[in-house]
Amino acid sequence: MMFRWIISGARARVVVLAAAGTLVAALVAVDTAAAAPSTPPGGDAAYQVELSGNVPGKTGGGSWFWLELDKDGGGIYAGSDCAHGGGGASADRGSLSWEQQGDQLVVHGVRSSGLPPFAYEPILVPASFGHYVKTFAQVFPTLTAFLTSVGADLSNGSVQVQVAP
Repeated sequence: MMFRWIISGARARVVVLAAAGTLVAALVAVDTAAAAPSTPPGGDAAYQVELSGNVPGKTGGGSWFWLELDKDGGGIYAGSDCAHGGGGASADRGSLSWEQQGDQLVVHGVRSSGLPPFAYEPILVPASFGHYVKTFAQVFPTLTAFLTSVGADLSNGSVQVQVAP
């Protein structure tokens, strides 16, 4: 008789533990869903673009951005840029627009609080998925012109571009 009670007690503990595990999993799912970022207006991404532009040396600097290009021509971005000569880095995020022109994606609306509002107009990246190494002038033509006009030497810099689905 006592053996039967131990088995029954063990079954009860298994049922209670299983129910508790299910409850914990449900609470974690609800908490994770609440913490997940919401989808930006516009829907699914057509492209995700990562940019890392760097000019080495004490007078160099860099720009680092992640861009989500939505199928409707809108999107969002986050990133930062800095100059090695001082002034610190600026972190930026916001909305963007984009279009495809031939074999390039042309991105508008990316801003930096550390640069004039026109500096990143436009950003040009390949319209094909892959990893590319480009010059500053190929990706950031206006930024290149601006920085060159104030004496920056971008000749030994490059931009790593990753275009993904």
